[in-house]
Amino acid sequence: MRQKLINKSEPQKNKNLLKSSLAKNTIVAEAISLQSLLFDSNINKENWIEGLKYHSKTLTNLLLNNQLEEFNQYLQSQFHGGISEMFPVAEFSRTSFEAKKGLTELDYIPILQDLLQTAILIEHSTIPPYLTALYSIKDGTNVLASQIIRSVAVEEMLHMIMVCNVMNAVNIQPSVNQPENYPTYPMKLPMNVDFFVGLETFSSNSIATFIAIESPSNPLVKAPKYNYEAKPNALLSKSMVQENNPWTLENMKDFIMQNVHTIGEYYDVLFFYIVVFQIVAYYKANGKLPQTFEELNKGGIFTGDPVKQIRPEQYYGSGGKLHPVEALEGVILVFQEIKGQGEGADDSIFDVDASQFEVGAELAHYFRFKEIFHEHFYLEGDYTPFTDENGMMPVTTPPVGKPLPVDWNAAYPMKPNPKMADYESNPQLFEQGKAFNETYKKLLDAIQAAVEGRGEELAKSIMYMYALKEQAIGLMSQPLNSQYNAGPTFEFPS
Repeated sequence: MRQKLINKSEPQKNKNLLKSSLAKNTIVAEAISLQSLLFDSNINKENWIEGLKYHSKTLTNLLLNNQLEEFNQYLQSQFHGGISEMFPVAEFSRTSFEAKKGLTELDYIPILQDLLQTAILIEHSTIPPYLTALYSIKDGTNVLASQIIRSVAVEEMLHMIMVCNVMNAVNIQPSVNQPENYPTYPMKLPMNVDFFVGLETFSSNSIATFIAIESPSNPLVKAPKYNYEAKPNALLSKSMVQENNPWTLENMKDFIMQNVHTIGEYYDVLFFYIVVFQIVAYYKANGKLPQTFEELNKGGIFTGDPVKQIRPEQYYGSGGKLHPVEALEGVILVFQEIKGQGEGADDSIFDVDASQFEVGAELAHYFRFKEIFHEHFYLEGDYTPFTDENGMMPVTTPPVGKPLPVDWNAAYPMKPNPKMADYESNPQLFEQGKAFNETYKKLLDAIQAAVEGRGEELAKSIMYMYALKEQAIGLMSQPLNSQYNAGPTFEFPS
């Protein structure tokens, strides 16, 4: 039988507080408890999915929004008492060994390695398309649009490096420069999406794709102010526990493919998985379940070498803030930064709380790309017609502020998704395409060296970024056939 989120014996004030703080993300249907989700080997696939939907939203909403007091109350309500309270005492006494063994022998390393490497692939998948569109803009034109695309591309590089920090924090070596780490275009992001990402010239079509990539999870956002200055039963046998265990990489990835539609949602579910394994590690080390964030924060799966962390002083980019990771709180900061820059923070169009700045608050990626597409800025626009009584407007609301001039014709007519095979009959283009791919590989090599503990190597990537632009323009300015010009392929050099 499914259990309610809050144990019936929990004080009513805690129920109300949790309901209040989680209202916008609550799944209507009752969900099994977090304790059952993690420990009940009798749980079926349907209830596991339902519980995962509920608790991933609940837990993530609390921790990624810094609601630590509410999170502690939620944790205590879910882990009230011992595991044995879930089952009849007589039954549990006969099977507690199997329960504990199945829990403590859960190998999180290959699961987190796969899921975090997928996060790196997601971030990496956006960089070549953004750089391709940027490099295709002819010099001296679309200056504002170029600045926007460049700023987003730099921040995606930051995101990739911070995911590497998370991997190193849990003692898993990240990889960014091997053939299997390369996106192959055109491609779908590894989520439940219905659009393809590819290498295209700067156009309304490529910008529309970028908007789709950065789509927010929430349908509503705070409207900018007008003239705003940018400031169970018995446990099963051991064999059945292993056979029916829903916590497998296949099931966890399948949940993402079926239920995750945006990059922000991917990070939400990934964060939940990380917390789950930290809970398991805490139980294994202490023989009891955690009751507070402080108990859950340090130790556990966070056994990585701090020397491998890329720190702010080593990062060359100007956009965003780089966070090292040595505990769960570092993962929170990383995911807040990535989600905020991509889809907005605190239900706003800004990548951070705009009140923290006197001037220069920056829009999240989604809204920056919408400014280019609609050829207007958000700020200094009147959004009263789109705004409800709570000051919220649909994220699809177009910017209606001052004009942002765009010349859609001032870009090289590059062939979409070019391949080195396209240049085999043209030795000059082949050599240029090869040189570009070798430079891009050197950039990734510099990042790889940095995340392996040689942080000083990261500075070399600046030189490679400048070289990439020159080499890309060299390709894009040359005709490939009567319809298209050549372009960079971002393939692994053979």
